[in-house]
Amino acid sequence: MRKRIACLHDLASYGGAALMNIIPIMYNSGIEVCPIPTSLFTSHGALIGSKSSDNSGFMKDYTAQYKQLELNFDGIYLGLFTSENQIKEADYFLQSFSKKDTLVLMDPIMGDNGKLYGFMDEENVKAMRKLLKKAKIITPNLTEACIILGRPYKEDIDKSEIEEILVSLSSFGPEQVIVTSVPSQGFVSSYIYNKIDNRYGVIKGEKRPGSYPGTGDAYTASLMAHLLNGCSLIDSAFEATKLVEKGIDMIIKNGYNPMEGLPLAEYLSGLNNSK
Repeated sequence: MRKRIACLHDLASYGGAALMNIIPIMYNSGIEVCPIPTSLFTSHGALIGSKSSDNSGFMKDYTAQYKQLELNFDGIYLGLFTSENQIKEADYFLQSFSKKDTLVLMDPIMGDNGKLYGFMDEENVKAMRKLLKKAKIITPNLTEACIILGRPYKEDIDKSEIEEILVSLSSFGPEQVIVTSVPSQGFVSSYIYNKIDNRYGVIKGEKRPGSYPGTGDAYTASLMAHLLNGCSLIDSAFEATKLVEKGIDMIIKNGYNPMEGLPLAEYLSGLNNSK
């Protein structure tokens, strides 16, 4: 049986991020992707000289044609939105295609390291809060979790505080919440909450030196792929963490430029050759 998702995210031509990470991971997992670019980027934003173009005016045309074709989606992945108009178009897409059994996953990309990204303002943050109410699972990093909840960001956070954050985020509507990039004593952890059975979990990953753009997109794509293929939330988070860690280790071992993103072509072809 064919599985298909719609992915509303940015398309960065160079640097291994966003749709350029999500599409190969999904296809390698047996899941077809209908990409709907929210913005077009010459490269990801961490590279000098990056230029972008807002695609919100064209997003409605995807929705219109897909309705005409009567497409159905097993999942809808919501990623980067750089304008309020893009968020409105995403909301309309959900109204058109999200059904009771559709896995709607939202990675509310807004900031990192305690700061908002430059394209985000308070109106966009408010619109993102409204949109995440329609997701079944959300995957903010610690910065984004604090932004959504309007609470001060801090890295020295204990277990009771992170559990409070998880529950507060779930009160917006999502049944499952993963807060990623939580630093603690040489580890970077993902904390998990399933509102359905009121269960918590944590996946700890060893912190690697340096910065690795695009890893959040790869993590969330792997997570969603495993969920759609029947894995549990905790197992999906574990596999997603493993993919990112192995990708980073390949960068370090081979002396690759981390600004070019995870070496997915090499990594995924290696997986296929070992089958």
